Amino acid sequence: MNVLRLLTVVSALAAAVALASTGEAQERMKHSGTIVAIDDAAGTIRLAEIGPWKIRHGKTLITYRTIIVTPRTELAIVGREYATPGGGPGEFIEGALPPDGLYVDDYVTVDCVHEGAKQIALKITVTEVWEPEP
Repeated sequence: MNVLRLLTVVSALAAAVALASTGEAQERMKHSGTIVAIDDAAGTIRLAEIGPWKIRHGKTLITYRTIIVTPRTELAIVGREYATPGGGPGEFIEGALPPDGLYVDDYVTVDCVHEGAKQIALKITVTEVWEPEP
């Protein structure tokens, strides 16, 4: 009887630990900011993110994040289109971006999975300002 109770407690603890570690490994967040560096060899981008808005000594605090870009990371570009198929001026449309389509100074939103200190990009969306056609 004591052995059965002990096995039940051990099983419950093992399940709790497994759920806790799975939840931590799957934390998903979005980060927006400007790309300040791209390291193709390491497969990373460096993002300068402002927010939540904080000021220290009269200066805005910037959070720098190194984000891993994998071959499975989806790349997209979104912008305002002035001549849309629906006819509505100023609609936002999203299109695919080629693997070499990221540049320093691009403003992006990155959908990430956080695995401990690692931040792995699932999708990177570049926000582009498209000028209206004359």
